[in-house]
Amino acid sequence: MASATSSSSSSATAAAPEMSQQARVAKNFVAGGVAGMCARTVIAPIERVKIIYQTRSQLPGGAPQGWSTILRQVVDEAGGFGPKGIAAFWKGNSVAIIRVFPYLGVQLASNEYYKRMVGTFSQNTFHLSSEVRSFLAGGGAGMTAVLTTYPLDLARARMALLMEQGVVQRPTFYGTLSHVVRTEGGFLALYSGAGISMTGAALYCGLKFASYDACKSICKKYLLPDPDGPPSALHRAMSGALAGTVGQTVVYPFDVLRRRLQTGGAEAKAKYPNTIVGFWRLYKDEGLVRGLYRGCSLNYLKTIPNTTVYLALFDFLKELA
Repeated sequence: MASATSSSSSSATAAAPEMSQQARVAKNFVAGGVAGMCARTVIAPIERVKIIYQTRSQLPGGAPQGWSTILRQVVDEAGGFGPKGIAAFWKGNSVAIIRVFPYLGVQLASNEYYKRMVGTFSQNTFHLSSEVRSFLAGGGAGMTAVLTTYPLDLARARMALLMEQGVVQRPTFYGTLSHVVRTEGGFLALYSGAGISMTGAALYCGLKFASYDACKSICKKYLLPDPDGPPSALHRAMSGALAGTVGQTVVYPFDVLRRRLQTGGAEAKAKYPNTIVGFWRLYKDEGLVRGLYRGCSLNYLKTIPNTTVYLALFDFLKELA
């Protein structure tokens, strides 16, 4: 009996850390999702203009347009300047946050989980610097997030393009995904462009999280120095802005190519069969600034507040009891 009791107690003790880890992952998932929704709502107008700018040239008779022209068109199509004109810049935001909640929830929770795994591996096998550990964990988190939520992102991009084309009936997630499966080659069509997305996400998230952690240490040392205390809100905000800028500068062409593959259907898949050919075609046909980095300067306006809000807010939320 004593042996059984001891065995039962031992099993309960062994199970406790696992339950604690599961609870931590769930908490980080919710914190990441909430932080992502807040950040996405803040930058929704910039994101809408950016998608129009990137994809408008794909429409029949489409031609490159300046941002000011697109801004006026969005307002005019909503009936002119006023409450409806302003609200038009948040058109589609409810759809976007449905995708953002699981995407950033998975990404930020995975990053915390992978950091612990990589840290344990580094201690037991061979030493890795903190920057390398952050890069590896971030890269794995980016790929995990894309793999688990990619069909939602594809549906969001298709729905945005359909609304820009002026469809009479507002598209739905289910209807959009069903149409893709029926007309573009089955279930795997839902992952059109996923390869380029996972590569870009691995690079972007690796650079973003490595830069974020490194910058927090630098800010604690030189910006309102407090080496012994936790990073302040200012440290986190500055670090988030810099991390997003570094990541986007390096991987922005992946975002352009991904969007083309998501919205261009079979024609885009034939034109951009793989990453290298896709980059070459974009560069050859449209150039460096208007092709590979099309809309990049506008994207900086989105990236800085976006990463600032969700990284800093996630840091705050995950520390709550």
